[in-house]
Amino acid sequence: MKKKLLLILLSLLAVFAFSGCSEESEAEEEINPDEFSYDMLELSVVADEIYEKLEISDLTRKSVIKAEDKTFVEEQFYLDLENVVSYDIRYAEGNYGAADVAIIRVEEGKAGEVMASLENRKDDRINEFRKYDVYDSYEIALDAEIYEAGELVIMLMLSEDDKAAAKEIIDYYLP
Repeated sequence: MKKKLLLILLSLLAVFAFSGCSEESEAEEEINPDEFSYDMLELSVVADEIYEKLEISDLTRKSVIKAEDKTFVEEQFYLDLENVVSYDIRYAEGNYGAADVAIIRVEEGKAGEVMASLENRKDDRINEFRKYDVYDSYEIALDAEIYEAGELVIMLMLSEDDKAAAKEIIDYYLP
């Protein structure tokens, strides 16, 4: 009787162990490029994942603000929202360092205008941190990258290591 009970318990243990493995492999599954659409891409999910991975101070992390007010976005990031399909823009308050990420899906043919707008924002941040350089913000602002990736224009105003990690995350979500 004990042998049967032990055999049943081992069988159940094996079933639970193997079912856990299949769930893990599904989570690691790559995005199928043939099924990709920018309409499916949730920019806030990408930005959330980037900010989860950043190696920044607690003060900087707590100071990060999501720019949602359209007037603020137009005035502070120089964006003409007619050129934008969707966006997720986050920035750290200057008193606590630089940790700015802008992920913008642009209208067709408008990437150059959006990139120019973000260059203006970058210049503003450089000037801001020139006067008050906390956590190497001036250098981070100088080295900020603005680039195009498919239908997206991206600005990463992060340390070199954080930029590399952010690019890996962005690349994961794009075909």
